[in-house]
Amino acid sequence: MLRDLLRPTAIVSHLLVLTVVAACLVLGQWQVDRLQTVRDQNARATERMAEPPVDLAALAEPANTDVVDDAALEFRRVEVTGTFRPDEEVLQRNRQYRNQTGFHVLTPLELTDGGVVLVRRGWIPASLDQPPVAEAAPPPGAVTVVGVLERPVAQPSFGPQDPDEGRLERVFHTDTSRLDRQVDGRLFPMVLRIDVELDNPTEDQLPFPAGPPELDEGSHLSYAVQWHIFAVLALVTYAAWWWRRLTRGSDPDDGAAGGTPDAADAVGTGPDSPAMVRPARP
Repeated sequence: MLRDLLRPTAIVSHLLVLTVVAACLVLGQWQVDRLQTVRDQNARATERMAEPPVDLAALAEPANTDVVDDAALEFRRVEVTGTFRPDEEVLQRNRQYRNQTGFHVLTPLELTDGGVVLVRRGWIPASLDQPPVAEAAPPPGAVTVVGVLERPVAQPSFGPQDPDEGRLERVFHTDTSRLDRQVDGRLFPMVLRIDVELDNPTEDQLPFPAGPPELDEGSHLSYAVQWHIFAVLALVTYAAWWWRRLTRGSDPDDGAAGGTPDAADAVGTGPDSPAMVRPARP
């Protein structure tokens, strides 16, 4: 049995299976590491959003868009004072609210101290698809807005993209660098999300606030489990295959179980074969 397991062809098959198993384990551990990274990020985001709001000017210079540390500002709760510009409003597609698909209203806010911040004001039904949306108009005059800063989403390499030319009224992504072209003044490169939730909103309260950012762990845990299961299945299947061959007396280098029959027996030329028996002469 040991001799069969150490044949050159068997050793090659051992190495191939072990390579597959090692690759599955590496990919599974990579998913575990990614899961821990996401959990750490979510914990940091939850901690930041629980802090009391501070003036945005204390964290960054809204008028100076060239020096912005979005990693340090993400999920920070801030307050700003300024005047909304509904004429420069845009709508973000495919937003969900209570299992309904609609838009999020993105309205620039001209800050009193200088600078312009894009505010995610909330959700509206899909039927209201022409900005500025009169049914969800922002309050006039100077207002103070409290919310959470979120990173913009640049145009992806694959999937839906917003046109690179022309004025945008509806967008797939909160790409502040793209929207900056159609906003008067320099647009702050982060989005302010109004996250206050209403208990029982009514139609005359549009837009419905988007609520806090969703902090999910993604599919990393399920992917990690799958890769480890693949590794175990590969080992068990390979061991069972070898056990079956060895217990049946099969030679891994031969095509038929139980070995190749003797050539003489195969053609019927052995000493006791019918072909060697001749009738006696009279």
